[in-house]
Amino acid sequence: MKEVESRIATPLDCKFIDALRPDDVDLPDGMEIRHLCVGGQWHIQVRYMVEKPEDLLTLKNTLDEIVRALQIIETTLRQDGSRRG
Repeated sequence: MKEVESRIATPLDCKFIDALRPDDVDLPDGMEIRHLCVGGQWHIQVRYMVEKPEDLLTLKNTLDEIVRALQIIETTLRQDGSRRG
């Protein structure tokens, strides 16, 4: 058994932290997702206790979901900014 940790540093303001938190439910056993405010920017930390090879796929899928959600937020902010500008 090995703990794997992944960190994602976003360029997004900390005020967006709650945008993904509702998705942090029903996580696999041994997985923890933390949302941190570091220097005014939103960082995400994912820890997972890997017991078998399939657990790496579970971690990868979770990270993919987080990245997709971040991309949607960034795209929405860009579109909103271009409408105002």
